[in-house]
Amino acid sequence: MTSTPVSEPFPRRAQIAVPSRASIAYLAAGVLAIAVYYLIPADEQDVWYVVIGLSSVASVALGARRMENARLAWYLFAAGLSTSVIADAISGYYEIVLNRQPPVPSTTDGFYLATYPFLFGGIYLLLRERGAIRTRVAGLDALIVAVAAGTVQWVFFVEPNLHAQGSAVARGVEMAYPTFDLFLFIALVELVLSVGGRVVSYQLLVFGVLFWVIGDEIYGLSVDNYVVGGWVDSLWLGSYVLWGAAALDPSARMRVYRDRREVPRLTTARLVLLAGALLTSPAVILVEHFWRHHSPHPKAVAIGAAVVAVLVVSRFAGLVRAVEGARAAERSANQRLRELDRLKDEFVSTVSHELRTPLMSISGYVDLAREHADAESRTYLEIVERNAGRLLALVNDLLFVARIQSGALELELAEADLGELVGESVSSAQPHAATNGVELNLRLAGGATGVHVDRRRIGQVVDNLVSNAIKFSPEGGEVNLTVGAAEGFVRFEVSDHGIGIPEAERDRLFERFFRSSTALDRQISGTGLGLYISKAIVQAHGGRISASPAPGGGSSFLVELPARA
Repeated sequence: MTSTPVSEPFPRRAQIAVPSRASIAYLAAGVLAIAVYYLIPADEQDVWYVVIGLSSVASVALGARRMENARLAWYLFAAGLSTSVIADAISGYYEIVLNRQPPVPSTTDGFYLATYPFLFGGIYLLLRERGAIRTRVAGLDALIVAVAAGTVQWVFFVEPNLHAQGSAVARGVEMAYPTFDLFLFIALVELVLSVGGRVVSYQLLVFGVLFWVIGDEIYGLSVDNYVVGGWVDSLWLGSYVLWGAAALDPSARMRVYRDRREVPRLTTARLVLLAGALLTSPAVILVEHFWRHHSPHPKAVAIGAAVVAVLVVSRFAGLVRAVEGARAAERSANQRLRELDRLKDEFVSTVSHELRTPLMSISGYVDLAREHADAESRTYLEIVERNAGRLLALVNDLLFVARIQSGALELELAEADLGELVGESVSSAQPHAATNGVELNLRLAGGATGVHVDRRRIGQVVDNLVSNAIKFSPEGGEVNLTVGAAEGFVRFEVSDHGIGIPEAERDRLFERFFRSSTALDRQISGTGLGLYISKAIVQAHGGRISASPAPGGGSSFLVELPARA
């Protein structure tokens, strides 16, 4: 699955999750108007029905006028609702003046059927702007919905009209309604999957279309029992009200951005859609047998089930291919990353080697120059020597990291006493600690502290941990060092009461070049290599190193090495 960039992010949910006052007011007025509809006489109901429809048309047209994006789509909705209201008015004329229902076919049917193309056009424009109709997968999903819903429409609505009494034109009109409702339902599903759940205006629009389709379907199933003022009217009236509220909400004026995904994901909603499509044919058989008591339509149901099954398998096959392609791309990318990482380490190693030679030369010549320099020049040379030493230490660290990465870390193991090693490091660090106003406290906890280690490398670990503790401790603080033995390990712990390490960053402390946010905020110098090198050395000795918060604040580092047998 690939992604396509977009120019701007989708509006935040917090900005579009609540209907505006205008929408709420119109919805409240609409609910009240529908309640009034059921309280007034039959003739007045026909007029009131048209009034509610006209208010919806006016609201949609007003909302469309204020829009900068998708204005044409909402104008098409207004036009479609207008033709429906005209049909309502003609139907009301038949019922009030002529005291009978409109014949089929009639002008009323012409206006009702003319409504659908406008609604299709408006939804199509919204979907196109959203990007929901650009992909093969989206088209496949729409086709699955069309076949499943088409099976229902054919069995319950279209096929019965093929054998009904009346003229061919009348039967054609009766079959046109469920056919148009099928297309409207497909558009509704695409609207839900693309934008319906994210913007208030589109949520209202989705419910408006849903009420319309449900009303038509219920009417089609019980057309012989329909009476004006029945409960089915509330669905059509509710659709009018929801359409008007959707247009009045400010979120309808927001730009509907294209989907960031080139291929729609197989979300929960799409899985439900596919499962529903597969279950449609069995459901049709059960409804026919237990509710409608009709003879089953084996050919239609079998064809519909077979086509849906093939399409769903095709959909999952495409998903599997996409996943396999993504995995192949991931493997290729990982291989390229490993190669780049190797080249980077090789480059660092080469550059470090090239830098080490001139730095050592600089240090040597500085020593010679100091022998013949006056007091002022000697001060300058000390600064040069100090900075050259820092740079040489960094180069040595980089070379050591390169050896670690290449697996070329070699140890010169010998018997040693860890207590003595730590004591030597503390003695060496005393001048640095005194300069920073930090007190070093060493405590031997007891037990044999003999180890089989590379003295120079373990000394490097101790020096690094002690140096860090001093560096991150405030003036007047103290650093506590403890050496002891427990459970077959010799333990060395250094604790400070310094700035500490955020808990969220503790797991990354031993990564290459990682520096904690507290160190960066205080602009404390460092390269982020010391702890990485320390961990590599300790692990090479079969030991372990860990970090934890120190009691009372600060940090504590614990090194455990296998005790000498």
